Amino acid sequence: MTAYTSMLSTQELLLVREAGFRPLTQVMGSCFYHVGWQGIPYAGSMWGQGQTFELETQTEAWNEARRLALERLAGEAQRADADAVVGVRLERGTYDWAAGTIEFVATGTAVASERYELGPQPVLSNLSGQEFAKLYRHGYWPAGLVAGTTACFVATGWRQRQMTSILGGAWQNQELPDFTQGLYDARAQAMRRLERQAHELGASGVVGVAIERAEHEVEVNDVTCLIVTMHVLGTAIVELAAPQEQPPVYVALPLEEP
Repeated sequence: MTAYTSMLSTQELLLVREAGFRPLTQVMGSCFYHVGWQGIPYAGSMWGQGQTFELETQTEAWNEARRLALERLAGEAQRADADAVVGVRLERGTYDWAAGTIEFVATGTAVASERYELGPQPVLSNLSGQEFAKLYRHGYWPAGLVAGTTACFVATGWRQRQMTSILGGAWQNQELPDFTQGLYDARAQAMRRLERQAHELGASGVVGVAIERAEHEVEVNDVTCLIVTMHVLGTAIVELAAPQEQPPVYVALPLEEP
């Protein structure tokens, strides 16, 4: 018998086994992706007030790179005859030695059900082994991993520029409202992508949602602006049909006449 490799902890392994799933092997998918040219959506008339613009090229690159990495992870799981992959972890990277290149690496543990036939396509989940087992015991099943990324350019309006000038009180503590709103706008766009995927899977909800972001300042025509990249990831779930209660069985016996 070949020993399996797993990313599960001892406790996770025991709970997954208790739920009727057998770990098969560790699986991985990766993708290096080149990001094409992206222009800054600048026009003089837009700078009256702060605005948020999606950077379509960067957004598409992040989402496609992740899709390819997860597709390859699912392919490894399918070749291992897995029903699901638990504890999926996604790592992202950008590199100084490869300007304009991003990377996604997805890893997880492929498992198979010892009790039920669950279909030919393994489902992916970022839930831990404990969470996966609890979810299953309480009548839910992962419908798949859902995710969304958006890259946004946050343009600084005249009011924020005035606030940060010496005459506007740059030495005082004060909120930068354009940047604050930019973060909200980026999150909303990323969440819309996640929710759309969950809807396509017919999910009743999304659990284990993780939100990560990165931002850096850029100078455009001597004005400090912000580029925000927002990543969201979660597991869409469906409620399993409750087992039908069997009707009581009655045994009729003939009565003996006295």
